[in-house]
Amino acid sequence: MTKFGLGSVAAAAVVALTACSGGVDATSPESASGPKGLLKSGEFSVCMTPQYKPMEFYKDGNTGTQPIGFDSDAAVALAESWGVKARFSDVAFDGLMPALQAGRCDAVWSGLYVNEARQQVADAVPYLKTGSVIIAPKDSNIKSAEDLAGKTVAVLAGGAYEANLKELSAALKNKGLPDLIQQSYPQNTQTSAAVTNGKADALIDTDVSVGEIVEKTGGNLQPVPGIFEADAVFGIYVKKGSVLTDEIRNGLKTLGDEGKLAEIAKNYSLDASRLTESTK
Repeated sequence: MTKFGLGSVAAAAVVALTACSGGVDATSPESASGPKGLLKSGEFSVCMTPQYKPMEFYKDGNTGTQPIGFDSDAAVALAESWGVKARFSDVAFDGLMPALQAGRCDAVWSGLYVNEARQQVADAVPYLKTGSVIIAPKDSNIKSAEDLAGKTVAVLAGGAYEANLKELSAALKNKGLPDLIQQSYPQNTQTSAAVTNGKADALIDTDVSVGEIVEKTGGNLQPVPGIFEADAVFGIYVKKGSVLTDEIRNGLKTLGDEGKLAEIAKNYSLDASRLTESTK
């Protein structure tokens, strides 16, 4: 959990995208059936929202290709370790968990926090520690949580950050300060655009996105440290009680022991030391 909480899930649609590994040929379904519990023998199907660099995204924005990023590459590595093929479905963020429940994929692997609400309906396998962060213009006077009183903060709709902001707003009210104003957007890229265009005073995102946001804005946006604790964790979700839960957990542990997950993390400028203990 972050200092101010985590949170939420909704519903939407699925667009299937089948591909081999980015730069690596996945094993054909005929060579092995893979672990028990897969929806389709020889195939590990993953639902994700490829709009979250460096976790999952399309290279050069080409939606006709397979997603890349830490989550995508790790999913391919896990599938290969099982001797099966990885297949990705591009799903709207608020439709990820409904897609899993509807049996449209074996797992949701898309930079989702492990939280109580999601664990009530699905099993979670943690793999990477993370935390929320406020990002504001470099010349902003926002230096602390109190400085957000009365300010407009852009946030991804349907995600845990909305709950973060609600709790932060409540904390401000308890101190007799004005509420912050929450401004929700359907895509991460729109939250940074809202700040650079002057529609919002700041945005909230995860610490893994800071480097990308700073780079894309030429350093005009910078993180504000100390508002949220970096004590959340990303998790892979599978149907509750699925035999795949242990298969994924054991597979990640093997990839961690072999150093493959650390290698993938470094490829995307992520701190490999933040991989969870179960993946080392």
